[in-house]
Amino acid sequence: MFNILFWNINGNHIENLISNCIAENDVDIAIFTEYGGTDFSKIENDLGKKYTYEKSYIPKTKIAMMRKNTVTVGVHQQQRRYSLYSAETALEKYFIIGIHLEDPFYGHDSTRENTIRNIVADVEKTEKTFEYEKTIIIGDFNVNPYDKEIIDFYCFNAVLFKRLIEENEYTHPRSDKKKRFYNPILSYISEENEMYGSFYYDSSPTTTYWHCLDQIIVRKSLVDNIENIKYLKKIDGKELLSGKKPDSCISDHLPLLVNFREV
Repeated sequence: MFNILFWNINGNHIENLISNCIAENDVDIAIFTEYGGTDFSKIENDLGKKYTYEKSYIPKTKIAMMRKNTVTVGVHQQQRRYSLYSAETALEKYFIIGIHLEDPFYGHDSTRENTIRNIVADVEKTEKTFEYEKTIIIGDFNVNPYDKEIIDFYCFNAVLFKRLIEENEYTHPRSDKKKRFYNPILSYISEENEMYGSFYYDSSPTTTYWHCLDQIIVRKSLVDNIENIKYLKKIDGKELLSGKKPDSCISDHLPLLVNFREV
């Protein structure tokens, strides 16, 4: 099993919770955003030096990564709002992109779409150069699954139903041809298990209250490898919710955990 965690930690000092979360869920790769002031050396020590913090080589990048020492990581590129990594386990090699897109609640739509186009261009170029197939984009997309930025051909071009990407890995609007991503989140949102989303927002008359801003999209080669996806609501018995929404003293986002089968 290959386990990947993403958490927007909202600038809070929650090193103990992060350590417990990584250990409890046997996380292989952990990606964080809004991590300013986090003491990653403390987390390394808490985890018995079994994990390593991958230091950023550009200032003010919004993405941080920790990896299990059994996983080999290479940094392809770091930008302010996204980072491109290779990650190799004993069984598989992945291409992982951690992202934190611009906030939708403050009118950054056009800027966010430009960032997405840059991400997609860099991903496609790196996939071609290194012949990557098992590509994962994970992070705070700051949009919901049906929003334009996820599904638009000129943005992430992600389909929400597995059968669509299984039938055709590419879309063909007009004369263009472009590789699709698959967004699996709809299969895991449910009233039954009370998994509604990762972020709660109630300040708009048209809000859905719960939003799936923290998401993962993958290429076709990983569609059948997804074992489970969940927004964590407890870590080591500690509730991450305060009443009906995430406890802002911990974070205003719930962590996203994704489990992949390895063959």
